[in-house]
Amino acid sequence: MRRVRRPAPEVLIIGGGVTGTGIARDMAMRGVEVLLVEAGDLCAGASGGNHGMLHSGGRYAVRDSQAAAECAAEGAVLKRIARYCIEDCGGLFVSLPPDDPEYIGAFLTACRGAGVWTEEITAEEAFRDEPNLSREVRWAVRVADASIDPFFLAWGNVESAREAGAEIHTHLPLRSLKVREGRIAEAVLGIGNRTVAVRPEMVINATGAWCGRTAAMAGVRIDMQLDKGSMIVFNGRTVNGLVNRLRSPSDGDIMVPHRSSTILGTTSGPGDLDDVRATRAEVERLTREATAVSPGMATARMVRAYAGVRPLLSTGGVGRQASRGFSIIDHSEDGVDNLVSVVGGKLTTYRLMAEKASDVAMSKLGKRESCRTMLEEILPPIKDSSTFLRSMMASKYGGLADAIWSFCQRTPLGMDEVCSCEGVSRGELEYFASSPDVRSPADLMRRTRAGMGFCQGGLCAFRLAGALEEGDPAEGALAFMDERWKGVDPVLQGEQLRQEVFRAHLLRCYGIDHTKGGQR
Repeated sequence: MRRVRRPAPEVLIIGGGVTGTGIARDMAMRGVEVLLVEAGDLCAGASGGNHGMLHSGGRYAVRDSQAAAECAAEGAVLKRIARYCIEDCGGLFVSLPPDDPEYIGAFLTACRGAGVWTEEITAEEAFRDEPNLSREVRWAVRVADASIDPFFLAWGNVESAREAGAEIHTHLPLRSLKVREGRIAEAVLGIGNRTVAVRPEMVINATGAWCGRTAAMAGVRIDMQLDKGSMIVFNGRTVNGLVNRLRSPSDGDIMVPHRSSTILGTTSGPGDLDDVRATRAEVERLTREATAVSPGMATARMVRAYAGVRPLLSTGGVGRQASRGFSIIDHSEDGVDNLVSVVGGKLTTYRLMAEKASDVAMSKLGKRESCRTMLEEILPPIKDSSTFLRSMMASKYGGLADAIWSFCQRTPLGMDEVCSCEGVSRGELEYFASSPDVRSPADLMRRTRAGMGFCQGGLCAFRLAGALEEGDPAEGALAFMDERWKGVDPVLQGEQLRQEVFRAHLLRCYGIDHTKGGQR
């Protein structure tokens, strides 16, 4: 376990998703002594279990005007400050039978009211934008949607926060909180018998779906609901921009072009933090709905299915009827004066959530520095993207792409390709494997995208495991392949199923069985 340099930080932030890392960046830029701890890896929870959509606000305009307005405003801010991990591809809302034709009027009126940009276009113009759309489409509206990579967003926040002085540890779970005289006096961190106690002035609970469990350690109850959403990753890009169904939000009505793939989402149902995976029934439901909008989805190759758990506010309805807004809870009224929790919200509004949580913490610390995160860019991209590989690095690593490119060039075999699906080099793996943040092949995947592509690590799992200095490479590769199989299993059918059975048979010849955790 790495030594904690700040045993008495001004602020202890619990949670390494986009919100927690955003708070760390915000408060460090305001000059606060920050310590952030994450139980696992960055973005391993809800922040990494979404469809990577930067909302224009259109999806929420009719039912939740405040959430729509927040998405519209924050989407514009993120396109300015996080350019390196955003593809500003635009989006369409499309309507086709049997969608209610009256809905388009309510949609346009609500968008105008919430400040969401729209442009009505003809079906013929929509077909030119998206040639794979069903010819049943009758109405279409352009919006300012975009795709965003949450893994590189969280990583960029961490790099920026560290540059501003923040101390950040992954794989350092919170064990307990000790409350004395109405304040958290001590937080115990660590695994097994390797623990460390810190004495923060303030604690910010940014643990997303785990927010209730974290608050309970301080004897505080948070009313929230957990909502599971499942998604499917398709090989290649079946759409040029985001395509949304122009109707009340439902299953299978969002298609997001995301790097080398298309992500189809999403479902809505009760969430269970101890079993977060997509099912075959959800896969069938999602593809059936998407095929109505884009018939080619019926034969497109599915790469994997995955799920995330949304932490939603308990106010209002349940599931899709619940607000996508957020709440900053000051637990003074609950008897714990130096604890703040962040509940609800969306990836698109993470920066605003971080700003509001930081404002509350700053006030309680008696500090007055203002937020600057809406003005200062995260990892401003490099100007020289003269080669394809260098351009790909710039779209992942922003302003640090130059340093990683140089590392790859001076490292023996550093420019060799180790993941052909995602174009990742050996040097990239070795660069991130040397970080104390990285403990497993999955951690390397989240920082480089190696293993996220068409073959789901089938050809690079051992290279990922071999790049790490700690642990048994064979065990590491098997654990990685087993986890990827949980996502592959629900989408297998026809020829693809036969191919995977053959691959599993080949691996068993070497004593490797990565299919034990599947549903089949």
